[in-house]
Amino acid sequence: MPLELRLLIGLALSTAMVYATTPLAIRVAARLDFYDKPRGYRGHAHPTPYLGGAAVVAGFAVVVLLLTREPSQTLPVLGGVLVLWAVGTIDDRRDVAPLQRVAVEVALAAILWAVGLGWSLGLGGIPDLIATVVWVVAVVNAFNLFDNMDGASSTMALVVSGAIAVLGAVQSDVWLAVTAAALCGACLGFLPHNLSRPSARIFLGDGGSMPIGFAVAALVMIGASSAAAQWQALVMGLLLVGVPALDTCLVVVSRRRRGISILTGGRDHLTHRTRERVRTAHGVAAALGSAQAVLAALALVAVTGGSALLVPAVLLYLVLMATVIVVLDSSARFASPVAPAAASPAASDGTRRKLQLPSTRARMYGLFVLVPFGIALGLSPFWSGYYDSSIWVPAALGLLVVLTACLIARPVRLPRLTVVSLAGIAALALWGLASALWTDSIEGAFVEGNRMLLYAAALGLLVVLVLDDRRAEWLFGAVVAGALAVGAWVVVGLLRGDPSLFLDGRLHEPLEYINGQASFFVLALWPCLALAESRRSAVAGSALGAATLFASLVVLGQSRGAVLAALVSLLVVAAVLPGRVRRLTALMVAAACLLPALPTLLDVYRLQTPAALEQAGRAVLLCSVAAAVLWALLVYAAQRVTASGGDAARRLQRAFAAATMALALVAAVAGIASAPRIADFSERQYRAFVTLGGQQGGEPSASRLATGAGNRYDYWRIAVHAWRGDPVVGVGAGGYDKPYFVERATTEDIRQPHSLPLQVLAELGVVGMLLLLGIAVAIAAGAWRRIARVRALRGPPSPVLVAAVGVLTAWLVHTSVDWIHLLPGLTGIALIAVAVLLHPGDERAAAAVPRFDLRLPRLARIFPAVAVGVAISIAAVSLSRQGLSERYVTRAQNAVSDRPAVALREANRALRLDAESIPAYYAKAAAIARFGDGQAAQETLHEAARREPRNFVTWTLLGDLSVRRQDPAAARRYYRRAAELNPRNAELARLAQEPG
Repeated sequence: MPLELRLLIGLALSTAMVYATTPLAIRVAARLDFYDKPRGYRGHAHPTPYLGGAAVVAGFAVVVLLLTREPSQTLPVLGGVLVLWAVGTIDDRRDVAPLQRVAVEVALAAILWAVGLGWSLGLGGIPDLIATVVWVVAVVNAFNLFDNMDGASSTMALVVSGAIAVLGAVQSDVWLAVTAAALCGACLGFLPHNLSRPSARIFLGDGGSMPIGFAVAALVMIGASSAAAQWQALVMGLLLVGVPALDTCLVVVSRRRRGISILTGGRDHLTHRTRERVRTAHGVAAALGSAQAVLAALALVAVTGGSALLVPAVLLYLVLMATVIVVLDSSARFASPVAPAAASPAASDGTRRKLQLPSTRARMYGLFVLVPFGIALGLSPFWSGYYDSSIWVPAALGLLVVLTACLIARPVRLPRLTVVSLAGIAALALWGLASALWTDSIEGAFVEGNRMLLYAAALGLLVVLVLDDRRAEWLFGAVVAGALAVGAWVVVGLLRGDPSLFLDGRLHEPLEYINGQASFFVLALWPCLALAESRRSAVAGSALGAATLFASLVVLGQSRGAVLAALVSLLVVAAVLPGRVRRLTALMVAAACLLPALPTLLDVYRLQTPAALEQAGRAVLLCSVAAAVLWALLVYAAQRVTASGGDAARRLQRAFAAATMALALVAAVAGIASAPRIADFSERQYRAFVTLGGQQGGEPSASRLATGAGNRYDYWRIAVHAWRGDPVVGVGAGGYDKPYFVERATTEDIRQPHSLPLQVLAELGVVGMLLLLGIAVAIAAGAWRRIARVRALRGPPSPVLVAAVGVLTAWLVHTSVDWIHLLPGLTGIALIAVAVLLHPGDERAAAAVPRFDLRLPRLARIFPAVAVGVAISIAAVSLSRQGLSERYVTRAQNAVSDRPAVALREANRALRLDAESIPAYYAKAAAIARFGDGQAAQETLHEAARREPRNFVTWTLLGDLSVRRQDPAAARRYYRRAAELNPRNAELARLAQEPG
């Protein structure tokens, strides 16, 4: 019988048996008067039958005996389960002393170790025995403690045993897979009776939680030991029981801090604290089960990565465990372990529950996450904006884990627009992953989809933690602090006359992408401009000085997209937000200080001599300091005049308004007078744009900021053409490059159309564009809601609102004409702005904003929690798969030249995780070729070509291999195919005629 069929039979049979026999257990308990009666901390309303464990153990034991044939493993595990069922059932009837129960658990753990089913950590017999005993005792009691709410222990055992069943199936371990599936089915069959409405019909009792805990402890030891070596197996095991372990640690730490015995019963467990937030036992089971599913998925994927991934995974888990314990234990509601039953989510008179706002202490804990997050974004140019997936994939996994911990620690009722925005980004990510079904680049689809999952996780964390403007101020401040470090690094390089900062006369470092570096400084500029509106002269002056610094560095980038983004964002902020006079005055001061430095800054495009760079560095510093001093003096003077009151303040306001209007009038007159020249210039630059430079203007020698020449028209033309070929679903995420290389009119090698809307349209079709528009509309509605509230109150907008509108507008404009959205470091700053705009802004507004409070049947209310858990699980598995695969590919590529055997092993490991990884096929073929087996190497490349038939690189490598094999006819054929896929490549055209 195939393993898959046996596994399914075991799951179905145990589910059916337990579901059918549980009512019998209820009747037996009733006849024996075997009830758990309400008393003390126990919150159930009426006596509830025990003996649920009898039904679970019976179903589990029968299926294991029927479908397995390994008595050396079955008898010790099943024997221990039966013994602990007997001990637990006796304890339910009449109490058994804790030391006696522990003694039995120790004896059973020693038996497991003696028959070879315990831990083998490579430290010798005694340490392995101690580890096995500690493990079994800890897991059994963790599940016993976790059995304090309907469905909690059963759900946790279901998730863990399900993960072990998957592990057994992957390793072709029939006994492990079937036994774990039997336990999973037994728990599944019991849950409908335990989670029935209006209350549980039956409890597990110690006679169920203890044997289930023992079975989980044994199966995790056996499965982890077979999947990983020595201590790595123990680390994997810890992740597989992460949530019960967290509950035990929370209770122990919390009670020890209050000087209360850990053996005391109480309602201070993780389940009780979670119920305070999710209202029902069904919600608790779904939320904590989802969290454990994420940890289990991480463990299953991480174990294949060895210590390189297991160590950071478990360290992150331990840090999050400590964080959750600190946050949850700060709640005054659980100051005593014997807490009253959870309050009803709604008041008895039917009034709506008041919005629970975070305490000051909780706000501080949020800053421990937000401030490092902001600093990391501010410093991102030093790591190329985190463009490399080897950086953003682990970061995405970390964000998912932090988000899961935050949702457990303090779930929030998000505004509707926030939920719509998050759901839209997640749906766009999942649609990108789904496009692997029709794209020419399956691996590209996974990369693009996973990057969007990163953004969904980041925004989810931000909307959960950025609950007020004060936190947003800290977050923007952290970004600016990091950006100032980047700006200082550039200025120091200028003063040293370092030409390596520039590429073709344009500021290139440290991000290593010219337009991206300029865009980063535009985004960093906006929080400074917003803070420059402060009434405190020192703060306002320093902020405007920093804004002028960033503006001058934008000029050095000679990026038309960045300048366009800055201008459009200035116009939008001026149009929609009040406080224009003060804002425009600050801009005029900055412009007046920057204008004298412009010739020096623009000269760098033509002259990259050390003297020119040093002069530019001095100009940057002088104009920044001048703006800071001048604006600080003006703000100070205005404050003095305003403080004196009377006509002086009114005259000053009128003077500012008159000066602003005069400047606007002068600009309008100058524009009208220059209209013919502006029209002629615009027409010439448009012709230069659509002809890719042509003969109508080309690239200027003085500055790139005043020309339309470039290759963008070619990128966008091909994107629209690709969309027309597949208008509904597009060519698939990551598939733009295939039509581009065939149709391009230039020789520039790119992989995306340099525009977020056009990339979504070409790769994901109308469906993807509708999702993107839905996200944009939801964010715009949130922004308008905040702006309307500011206007209604007739007060100045908060600095974070000004910064958010400016940042998001600048990012949207620039990413519409470039690929800024592919730089997580820059997109993360835009996501901060989104989180600010989606939040109402203050506590009164937050309490009044409509939230999702669907009037669904009680069972249906767990669907949102289940959906979130499933989405996080999918994201964790997809990201882990990509990260591990890329890590193995990198190892293989590094080992090809001198260690081909290692390269071959690592390439095969990558392909086992991701059979669509084209770089893994390249590395494998190169390793095989090092052994002299050209035929096998060719077959490997053919497999890559079969998976991506329009990848010209694969056909080029096949041609190169044929040349080395002295087969010119085959080489010519392969090169000809590559030239068809990349007709603008002159070298391929030559090789198609004369290979070699």
